Amino acid sequence: MHASPPDAARRGEVLVSFVVPAYNESHRVADILDSIRRQTHPRVELIFVDDGSSDGTLDHLLAQTNLKRVSTLRHPNPRGVAAARNSGARIAAGDVQVFMDADLSLPDDFAARILAHYAAGADYVLVGSRVADRVRIPSRYLQSEYEVVRAEPELQRSSQAFSVRTNVLQAMGSFREDLPRGDDSEFGERVMAAGYRRVEDLSIEVLHDRPKTWVGFLALQRRRGRNFAYSRRIRRGHGVVHLLAAALARTVLTVAEIATLAFPLRRALRLAAFSPRGRADLAGFALLEALARAARTVGVWQGVHEVLTGAYRPR
Repeated sequence: MHASPPDAARRGEVLVSFVVPAYNESHRVADILDSIRRQTHPRVELIFVDDGSSDGTLDHLLAQTNLKRVSTLRHPNPRGVAAARNSGARIAAGDVQVFMDADLSLPDDFAARILAHYAAGADYVLVGSRVADRVRIPSRYLQSEYEVVRAEPELQRSSQAFSVRTNVLQAMGSFREDLPRGDDSEFGERVMAAGYRRVEDLSIEVLHDRPKTWVGFLALQRRRGRNFAYSRRIRRGHGVVHLLAAALARTVLTVAEIATLAFPLRRALRLAAFSPRGRADLAGFALLEALARAARTVGVWQGVHEVLTGAYRPR
């Protein structure tokens, strides 16, 4: 199924909207603007959505010069990345919308290259990403983790800086605001289930500013674990008993894996194969894997508490 004829993309007439949700990203607004301004495709716009930041993110953006083709929105209070995407999508004028986080840097020809796929009939385009700074071991771990997933591209439902035809987005409906994470993957699943054409071009790489410190790495893992309860309760319809049993089973399994070190070592071996330092990173990766599993377990129970008490926090 194709959403619309690709002829306009061949003529270079397609407007590309970059929708960027941001929360406390004042230090990144100049880089975001620079990424959009450097695009070689002549018709682009930036839709910047400040999701209730407390650090003056939007003020920093508005203080920049040359804000032509920039539209801004602000949520008075944080509502989460999915809500910010939905708000931005509603005012985007583009034929194709790119959804990207504020911590990404784009190649100058990003818009031009994805439009080549839309000209060939794509409806939904995924791209590759690379950790911007791989000097520290948490960053190398995260890049290796990505390389493992990259080896199985058929499993990918979303990516950094994924894009979609606007009429496909309108047909599929909004991003799910009741999920703290994974709303992009859930959207991708719906797009693919509806029969739209997905294209993945890993040669188009965006740079991702990922956590460089151990503290930042563990905070990321906790956030990943937090989505466990939301996914099972909201997407799968699990009841309270089923949810608690699943969380308990996962916790027991994690404790056993960490205690025996079997899984962390096996996982570290696989990840080290993709590290520029190879097996020199094996011990560090094994420790990071064990700590990541512990942090995700903390996040699981945080999510369970939020789901059962209704204390959902989007940020």
